[in-house]
Amino acid sequence: MNSDPEARAFNDKFPTNALWHFVDLPLGTKDYREATRFTSVNDVTHAINRCVAVLETAENQPDDFTKPQALRLLVHFVGDIHQPLHCGTGFYDLSDLAHPILIRDPHLCSGKPNDRGGNDLFFGSDPNQELHAFWDQALVFAIRNSSDYHLLAGWLGSKFVQAVSVTAGNYHVWAEQWAIDSVQQAQQAYKNIILGSASIDGQRLRIAIELPNNYTESNQPIAAEQLAKAGVHLAQLLNAIQWR
Repeated sequence: MNSDPEARAFNDKFPTNALWHFVDLPLGTKDYREATRFTSVNDVTHAINRCVAVLETAENQPDDFTKPQALRLLVHFVGDIHQPLHCGTGFYDLSDLAHPILIRDPHLCSGKPNDRGGNDLFFGSDPNQELHAFWDQALVFAIRNSSDYHLLAGWLGSKFVQAVSVTAGNYHVWAEQWAIDSVQQAQQAYKNIILGSASIDGQRLRIAIELPNNYTESNQPIAAEQLAKAGVHLAQLLNAIQWR
């Protein structure tokens, strides 16, 4: 139970908020609008747009965020949507649990089980040795061999920020573009992973995987670039919003 009264009140008011941090799109998704059967009003793209709407509305609605909440959430969600495994997800043919088959084509993924952005892919016996956590934590640490975000931010600024392009089009649909870009990066996250056997415990899927020997070295640049994109794109969005 969260001991913070504000957090408790927020969770009570918005019980679906745990769903706002991701969208489970098949790895072959090329257009967000063509993959609407995998999206929901509670996914990260909709959450970003909802925050923008609150910040662009003069009067707060009693059933929505406050403006300070919307700004804090927006910062968090723009970071989330640039993490590849918050957008790209493996879908599977599990007709033979001993040999799960990864499906990338969105047209073949409807109704198929998915690994929840790598949360159900385990490369070791430790509960934390799963692919999503590896991208959220281990790869970020590996960028500079440090968890010091000041050091990381300074290095990213010197290496990547100038190369990040401006997002094109109407900023109200930028989140959709960012989600698709992250799906494309997620294809690399799944590259050369060896699938072992799968098991289903209740509603929870578990697939054993083996990571290639150079997995960290191959994907560390992707993780770094996505972090840089998140910072630049957030700044671009904050500049574009019509604040009220």
